[in-house]
Amino acid sequence: MKKIIALLVSSMFYMSVSNAGVSVDPVQMYIQNPIKQRTTTLTLESKDETEKRIFEVKAFKWTQKENGENVLEPDNSLIINPKNFILQPNGKQTIRVGFNRPIESILSGQQEGTWRVMVDEIPQAVKESSVNFLVSFNLPLFVGKQEDVKLKFNVENNKLVVKNNANSHIQIANLKIVDANKKEVFKTETMSYLLANKSTSYDLNNTRISNPKNYYVQLFTDKNDKMVELKFSD
Repeated sequence: MKKIIALLVSSMFYMSVSNAGVSVDPVQMYIQNPIKQRTTTLTLESKDETEKRIFEVKAFKWTQKENGENVLEPDNSLIINPKNFILQPNGKQTIRVGFNRPIESILSGQQEGTWRVMVDEIPQAVKESSVNFLVSFNLPLFVGKQEDVKLKFNVENNKLVVKNNANSHIQIANLKIVDANKKEVFKTETMSYLLANKSTSYDLNNTRISNPKNYYVQLFTDKNDKMVELKFSD
């Protein structure tokens, strides 16, 4: 029986990531000065493979609802070249991503613009009783000035509410709550993005935070190489 299994890789904190013999670099794309720069690139590389792979690339406008829920919509303002290509064994393919008009006309004021670029492998005919692993990369594109960490924390209905007050995104991972003695009282290993001026929440389950000002939040972000520690009142 023929089997096709899709392997999805979303961006993490790494500069590059590999999947089933195919690597992509970078895993986060940036255009930080839209006046001087309209395009960026990413590169797929085949390593230690014997068969070619066929890929299709699509772009989506990426927004979030007020609660941090992701919304993806097809967007034709991005130009991708090439949109379809064959990645030969042990070969490389560079993909250029850019805009078909001045970026300033697309952005909303000073707020960062965000897109998702999907690089999906197209299924090919496979031999009977074989397994074909399909590669899929889900990569963010951030356009605009990057700001420092500007997070605000609150506890509502036994949930930790995190608000991003910056005009640019932040990626959050390994979030912890510690008390004044730095004893861990809550931890989540969830990795997620929080776009500009959006909020998200974490269910505290059995953890009770009676006076938030006596606690600290520790987390890793894509803005810093080291752990960040913030007070609830920050």
